[in-house]
Amino acid sequence: MPAGAEELARAWLKDAGVRVVVGLKDSAVTTVDQSLLYTGSEQGKLLALRNLIAEGGLPYPSLIFVQSIERADELARQLVLDGVRAEAVHGGKSKTRRDQAIADFRTGAAWVLVVTEVLARGMDFRGVKVVVNYDFPQTVPSYIHRIGRTGRAGRPGKAITFFSTEDGPYLRTIANVLRASGCAVPEYMLQMPKASKNLKRKLAKAPVKRKAVGGGGRDLIKEAGKKKKQMIEASKRRKEAAAKGKGEKEGKGGKKAEKMDESD
Repeated sequence: MPAGAEELARAWLKDAGVRVVVGLKDSAVTTVDQSLLYTGSEQGKLLALRNLIAEGGLPYPSLIFVQSIERADELARQLVLDGVRAEAVHGGKSKTRRDQAIADFRTGAAWVLVVTEVLARGMDFRGVKVVVNYDFPQTVPSYIHRIGRTGRAGRPGKAITFFSTEDGPYLRTIANVLRASGCAVPEYMLQMPKASKNLKRKLAKAPVKRKAVGGGGRDLIKEAGKKKKQMIEASKRRKEAAAKGKGEKEGKGGKKAEKMDESD
């Protein structure tokens, strides 16, 4: 239960109610083998994922979490080009298309789902073997819910979380969750500085800005934004030109009428 919801509940319950905790707070189940993998950059992430697939470290079915709709579509396309039967599921798709992708995943027609937070809570898949946090989770609850898609009903599962240079300030928080769950964590991660309150506020307002999936080359998201901006500006210029032309035409019509009056 999020802290805000718990605080609201305590305000209305008699004597603040009774809090029941099963297991440890902010910790994952012990059936999930968790690990953190430094990838350095966006290029490193895609390379690490390809290596996992090549080495058999990403058995099917598996889930891959990213932080935005655009990145989900990009990564799914990359995997399809690599010969992986992958589908993207996110809030930007219609319910029909989401349901079809999930049905394909359940039947084995799709091997991997690339998803956003829309699938982090509530969705239950039997037999998910690996969860990959391609983009570093923004909060501890997000991390726990993501990796909770595997290791269900006593089955073993595996969770691999990629982190790059941009994620450094938030690494210690997630590393502590791994340690509390009994997973091995390098000592240097636990000794890293804690994220400041300002950083946490900044992250709460907007996620970490990332380059296009794969890094390097063309930044498709940036290009799409630039193209949209250019289209809006061009549309404004056309409207202004049309309004100006109409005004000049009306002005000429008025002058012509005045000359006719004078001639009369």
